[in-house]
Amino acid sequence: MAYLSSFLVLLFCGAATAADVFAHFMVSNTYSYSRTEWKADIVAAQAIGIDGFGAGPDNQDWNVQRIDDAYTVAAAQGFKLMYSFDMSYTPASCTYPWNTTFMATMISKYASSPAAYIWNGDVVVSSYAGEGYGNSFFADLKNVMTKQGVNISLAPALTSYTGTAQNQDPNAVASDMFRNYTSIDGFLNWQTWPLDTYTNLTADVDVDFQAALGNAGRTGPYIMGVSPWQFKDFNDGYYNSWVEYSDVLFPNRWDQAIKTVQPDIVEIITWNDFGESHYIRDLPALTGPTSLQLGVTGNYVYGQDHSAWRVMAQYYISWYKTGVTEDRVVFWYRIHPKRVPCASGTNNIGVVRNAAYPTDAVFAWALVTKDSTISMTVGSNRDWTFQAGACGPVLNMVPFPAGIDNAYPVVTIERNDKTLQTGNGSVAITQACSYEDYNPVVGLAGPPIQASARMGNGSGEKGRLQKPKYQKNF
Repeated sequence: MAYLSSFLVLLFCGAATAADVFAHFMVSNTYSYSRTEWKADIVAAQAIGIDGFGAGPDNQDWNVQRIDDAYTVAAAQGFKLMYSFDMSYTPASCTYPWNTTFMATMISKYASSPAAYIWNGDVVVSSYAGEGYGNSFFADLKNVMTKQGVNISLAPALTSYTGTAQNQDPNAVASDMFRNYTSIDGFLNWQTWPLDTYTNLTADVDVDFQAALGNAGRTGPYIMGVSPWQFKDFNDGYYNSWVEYSDVLFPNRWDQAIKTVQPDIVEIITWNDFGESHYIRDLPALTGPTSLQLGVTGNYVYGQDHSAWRVMAQYYISWYKTGVTEDRVVFWYRIHPKRVPCASGTNNIGVVRNAAYPTDAVFAWALVTKDSTISMTVGSNRDWTFQAGACGPVLNMVPFPAGIDNAYPVVTIERNDKTLQTGNGSVAITQACSYEDYNPVVGLAGPPIQASARMGNGSGEKGRLQKPKYQKNF
């Protein structure tokens, strides 16, 4: 038996300032949704304490129809929706870029809905990107809305600024942004992964952008992005295939949000962006209303369950309200060592960018009601243990042993010489990989989130997932 020293202890025994929590929602993944599917997603999000979705349509008829259904269901469920327009992207079916007429129409349509998210009396409107349109575009949008009798609080994610701030003085970059964009009221920091660097992301950018928001006299919300992972591989070359260092990203970002930043809103990035591997929703069905045709991304999504990450999110969202009531360990791992040759994937035509960053290990996040021993077996590394207590989560890891093949990790919670909970990895760690895959499997030892909150697979017509269009983390 090997005893593990503390890898990372995230103690949080006191009260925290409550903040609203949203999850970014990809409307492009709802082609075949009805109101039934929207309700399933909303109920599952509410089950872990999420207050709303950040979602926005593009100018396609089916996309707008899905938003109509979303607002109807959200209003009935006491859930909130915040428009978040993807301004980096223009659908192929559109011959013109984003325009204030379309955006104003959509905002006005549900400005008085009980589901509309209101900040200081104004409807909150966010975006992904938008720098290409300039300050005048955002100013015009606000003027159009005012003429329609709707005041909005603009909190966009101007990603070029937060990306630059990771490598330059974030205070100077933030000050420049607010000088250049006098029309925005708040801000969303979407850049929640380190950029092509083998280091843990710090909260420095959030702290300086949050301070700059206040120094500029803006009254909108500061929204902090929190994400569990970043990997995609469209199998079409180096610039569309990368992994960012994410081994312990999710607990670190939550810890920063609660202890350091205390933002007005936390936005989980994302609920259902399968193509970039940062989903916490249940996997899409292979058939039925919630099914998606994932194309090449299905090589690293189908079978790669992330739903147990919702257990972690639930803890961080609700700790200050209810404390710990269950013994649980969430664990995650990649399904092959990073240096083995795979049958397909980008390694056939290049190299997945930053492929050396992830650690070949099984990571475990333990949250228990009383002092416990967490035991982990990873191939020939058997019964490695560490201690967890009732004063907050403990994070640890067990490395892949040399030559690991066809091994299913096992994690147990033990107390007073009794095994209380056991979790087995759902996919084996193997040397014979069919696709170069940096998307983790996420498992759970302990009770899942209540069954009524989980989403069914459904049946019927198969849906689709549009091919992802852009690199979000630049």
